[in-house]
Amino acid sequence: MFLDWIAQLHLLQHDAQTNILNVLPVSTRRTLIAEITSYLHPAAGKPPPPPSIFSSPAHVKWFMEVIGQGFNLPLEDMAITSEDINIYAQWLFEANQRPTAVSREGLEQEFFQIIFHQYSLLFRPRVPRQSSGSKSSVYTTSAIIPAPGATSLMAVPMTQPNPGTTKEAAAQLIQRHIELCKKVLTVFTMAGRTLDLSEETWSVLLKVVLGITDSLLSERPNADNHRAGQSMGDELCEHLLRVLFELWLRSKTRDVEMWDIMKRCFVRWTHRPKAIQQWSSIALSLTNRTLRFLYGPTAGSPMVSLVVNGFNVKLDLPQDFVYYAWHRMLFLIPNPWQLSPGNFALAIMGVGKIVEAFHSVGQSSTPVADSLSQPDGNTLLHIFGGWLFDACFSAPQLSTEYQQGRAEAYGILCRIFSKPQSREPFLRLYIERFYAALAIGLRSETCLPTILTSSTELFATDLEGVRLMVPDFVVGIKSILPNMQPEFRNVVVSVDELRLAAIKVTSTIMSLPNHFENVTLKADWDRGLNVASDSPTMAGEQEKLVSQLMKVLYAQQSSTQPAFTSLKYYILELLLMSLRTETSSYNMRYLLHLINVYVVEDVPFCPGLVGTVVKLIQEKILTMQLGSDVTLVAFDVLMDFVGLYEYVKRDSKNVARELVLALCRYADTLISTGNLAHKYPLVVQAYDCMMRWVMVGQWIVDDRDCQHAVVATLSKGITIFEREPEIASQGDGSQEKKKRRDNAFPPTKQLFQLPNRANKSGSGSQITDAEKSASTQNRNGIGMHKKEEVAVKMAAEYCMSQFVNQLGNFPPWKDQVGPTRTSTLLDDLEILKSWKQKRDHGDNEENIVEPIRFFLLDGRVVIGLMDIKDDGNEDDTTDLSKSPALVLICRDTTGKYSWTSHLRYEDLINKLSPSTSRSLSTSSSIVQVNLSPYTQNNSGSNLDASVSASKSNTSIPTAEAVNWMALPSLEQLLQEKPDRKAEVEQLKIITATQQSAEEESQLENSRVIPKVSPDSGDTNIDKRPGHRLFMSHLGFLNNKNRSNIVPLKTTDSLISELETLDLLNERDCISISTYFAQSGNATEAELVEQPAGMKEDYLRFLYTLGWPVKLSEHNGYRGKLDTGVCDVIPYFADRMVEVIFHSPYFLHAPHQDDLTWGSMPRISKLHQQITLDDHVCIIWIEDMTNWESLVHRIKGMSAPNAKSMVYIFINPLAGAVDGLYWIRIMIPSLGNHPAACQRLKDNALIVGPLVDGMIVSRHALGAMVRNTAISAHQACRVVTDSFTRPYVIRKHFIEELAHRHSAKMSLSKFYSDLFYQA
Repeated sequence: MFLDWIAQLHLLQHDAQTNILNVLPVSTRRTLIAEITSYLHPAAGKPPPPPSIFSSPAHVKWFMEVIGQGFNLPLEDMAITSEDINIYAQWLFEANQRPTAVSREGLEQEFFQIIFHQYSLLFRPRVPRQSSGSKSSVYTTSAIIPAPGATSLMAVPMTQPNPGTTKEAAAQLIQRHIELCKKVLTVFTMAGRTLDLSEETWSVLLKVVLGITDSLLSERPNADNHRAGQSMGDELCEHLLRVLFELWLRSKTRDVEMWDIMKRCFVRWTHRPKAIQQWSSIALSLTNRTLRFLYGPTAGSPMVSLVVNGFNVKLDLPQDFVYYAWHRMLFLIPNPWQLSPGNFALAIMGVGKIVEAFHSVGQSSTPVADSLSQPDGNTLLHIFGGWLFDACFSAPQLSTEYQQGRAEAYGILCRIFSKPQSREPFLRLYIERFYAALAIGLRSETCLPTILTSSTELFATDLEGVRLMVPDFVVGIKSILPNMQPEFRNVVVSVDELRLAAIKVTSTIMSLPNHFENVTLKADWDRGLNVASDSPTMAGEQEKLVSQLMKVLYAQQSSTQPAFTSLKYYILELLLMSLRTETSSYNMRYLLHLINVYVVEDVPFCPGLVGTVVKLIQEKILTMQLGSDVTLVAFDVLMDFVGLYEYVKRDSKNVARELVLALCRYADTLISTGNLAHKYPLVVQAYDCMMRWVMVGQWIVDDRDCQHAVVATLSKGITIFEREPEIASQGDGSQEKKKRRDNAFPPTKQLFQLPNRANKSGSGSQITDAEKSASTQNRNGIGMHKKEEVAVKMAAEYCMSQFVNQLGNFPPWKDQVGPTRTSTLLDDLEILKSWKQKRDHGDNEENIVEPIRFFLLDGRVVIGLMDIKDDGNEDDTTDLSKSPALVLICRDTTGKYSWTSHLRYEDLINKLSPSTSRSLSTSSSIVQVNLSPYTQNNSGSNLDASVSASKSNTSIPTAEAVNWMALPSLEQLLQEKPDRKAEVEQLKIITATQQSAEEESQLENSRVIPKVSPDSGDTNIDKRPGHRLFMSHLGFLNNKNRSNIVPLKTTDSLISELETLDLLNERDCISISTYFAQSGNATEAELVEQPAGMKEDYLRFLYTLGWPVKLSEHNGYRGKLDTGVCDVIPYFADRMVEVIFHSPYFLHAPHQDDLTWGSMPRISKLHQQITLDDHVCIIWIEDMTNWESLVHRIKGMSAPNAKSMVYIFINPLAGAVDGLYWIRIMIPSLGNHPAACQRLKDNALIVGPLVDGMIVSRHALGAMVRNTAISAHQACRVVTDSFTRPYVIRKHFIEELAHRHSAKMSLSKFYSDLFYQA
């Protein structure tokens, strides 16, 4: 006795000896069932009968025949049915309550089967019915669709419901029936979980549940089913499927016939979305378990987890059954395109999840996972390729669900083909079908968004012929950028995300046209191409002019048969024009980085490009409408373009001038408007950008107007404290609109913030740079200033010092100087220490005068004056060696410089240019300063003195007083002073005697001719007053200037602090680690000590990052390296930075006697110590398999306090094209600063110009990687609050040094010291 539908499915056959009570009237059956039920399950408080009353199996079957009829009762009698459910549940799960005969005879399995059979009767749909002449109910059923192949159906007469039965009461009865069905399904589930079922009983249970499920779910909803409420199938669908699949898998059945019946039945359920969802969940769970068996403990899952709508059931199934069930379950559904549109989309998304599970293999960072390779793409296409390609090539439909499913199919295919193949390449059949599908999908408004979001890595693969799809992708991207077509406004993906996906794909194809310049495009490649410059919606004359200029730039590349190079115009157009149409600040920053790289890529082929882009970005900045974060990135791009100045001046010499003038106006405008709290980083960055363009080349030397503009702008910043307070803006409308994202990043370069440092006085207090500057101003009598004003002032001072100190002053290439050293090599402190040592030992008694005297000039510059003695050169016949001379050593915020000076008396008119001769024609003596910094390592005694001295004619003018007649005589004055008169008379006598003696002597020598000789000047050659004369001639000793020059006491402490000042960097000094890896599975030994298969391309790449320098001759920054462990290392320097690239392959073991490195004989230990301060790592990796695991391995082999945060991977792309490289940038939340790493990761676009996923060419690789590494280093220091410009550090150090060592002396003491000699 069971549900008749089960028999119609040929799952079970009816037993003629059952269902004997069905012939009785309903009222009789109800009475009998109620009495038996109340006896077996009495009310609360009454004990149930003992199991021993069932003395024989026949007795048990009779009772069960009665109870089974209780599941056939009408809806109005469901209270009896509920009690019957409880009786059977008790007999199933409480062994001591089962009939004694069952346990005694061992009939448990047959007993279980009968209960399962009879439970199925409850699931027969029914509605409440009442006869017109009686209050008794008449049992009725709803119409049931016969199963396929059924020949008979138990018909039950249908009667119309009594009008008195309300819809609410009928709905309550139906709902109660549904709840009882759920209760029975729970009993089925618990039976499968807890009872020890035989194989036959499992088969009966599965057939019963399968028949119940098919009877309810295969019925498509119609009007008759919903008269009394919702359809039972709709209500029970999820429960039925969940119970069926759990029991099916628990049974571990491999009965082929059962699986075939299941598949036939499931096809009839696929009109229900919940059936597709359940299939997707089961298939994914079995897939994950299969992956664990196939690929080990790092892949898949340890159990089969059935997770649907909050229910989570874990099954531990044997491996062989998991394989069998997984295969059968995957193909349980028909081809998805045969389903309804909604279910078609659900099925395709289910396939996508399964494919994603396969792609997750080997993605963890554990050592076991590193040895795994992802499943072959051909395997996935063998399984799902037919479904996916059919979905892509099927005729488009208007249904939104269908369009989503078709787009998802394109996305799955793109993700499959984007994965590298480690074993066999994709079959050509699959590749051809994929390309054909892409050509269609890229021109479909519904599929294009998914294709773009799924193809960001497609062009980085070695897929055969993939780069021939570039024109089709350009057509698709042009539908999104720069002007999105209206049909894309309603896609599932947000507009910003869609545009970002288009930008990312552009970053992978923009370098390709130059590599395929001889490849022609197919005739209809531009079908559907949207040209922004031809669009009537494009507003603005500036954009039209730029478009016309781009056409001129690439005009020579157009022809009747267009080649790949013709794509460059469209790529550049969408990049530049998108700056106007883009509204997302994140996307705009991404675009600026791409423009930066594109210009570097293409400028060798199109020199005029950089000038065009500079002008466009310049105009965009001057609109004052960009967000602060976007403007800062724009400044970074302009600063990177300084390196392309050779191309700029070749195209237009006015580009640099116009940009500098524009930046002057920009900075002036921001300062004039006030309210610098949010704008001061823009002013600081504008200053920095302006000075970089000023310092490049010598173009500004002859441009007086531009010089005046720069000086005026910087002066405005320097005098910002003197400005009158601005009137506060009124209303909220004047406030700057925030265009940052929610996780907006602070100013990208906090250039002028000094890190906290303990007060050396011992108080332990810490002050910031802004606070210290403000407090200093307060001591000087000026009120407290805001930190933004302090930052602007310091930035302006820094740029002004650059302008006046470094314009035209950059060391030329020589053996010991050049870019590696901007400060002098003269070691004046060593001379001073040598003198002090001799004095302390009494070896220098004849000359105890300090050879060098130090002064503080204007509180900013420490000057040292060292007199130069005669070098004893007998061949030197000039008077220059006898004139005062000195060496001037200047230490300021920009570095250390030395000059030589001689006091000269000769006439230099004939030795100078005509204009200079005229200006010096009246000079009798001048002080000449050599125009090149002193760069020798000696004390400077061997100085040039080849010019002979010349005499100058001088005369003494005389004049008569006009009133000399009125002057009184001596006699008149002495008349009233007799005593004085006597003295005068005596003096006259003595004078007359002396005069007489002289006249006699002169008479004797009247025949001798006297010789006239010049005055020797009584100059002490050994003790020349050079420093005193130099300071006096320059006006430093004028009493009015006395407060501007302060002597410093020469002590051991001063010498030590000056040595420390000389060690402070003049430029940003950066060290970066570099590695070579064959693949992501490289071991620590292969990364550091024994690189496997190192390529020559890697070594060439290192020398594009920097030039090789010998440490034994190197005078610049060297990090922690010395000649004991390294001989040659790549190095780079310009006006702003010095970079050393640490590579373990340049290290060698130190000598055993080396006290510094002797305790670290292994290269790995040396490298660990040397790279301690490296924030950035560059990894050249040949095979990207498990590339992410290298980050954890490198971090693990570093020192515990290592600072590495950013990892830049460079992968040479394999295939027919040589010279293309895929860039990956990873910022893991590891190490000592996980919060800072996460902050940087969330704002990754602070690092540039390279971005994650970009493809670049070989000729641009070195410069772009170096600039990105420098940017990443600065970003790391910003997020860890440790980034300060060297200028600021030196400035504060000089101020502290002056405060401690300034000599407070009286005026007389000051001048006395100037004349002090031995």
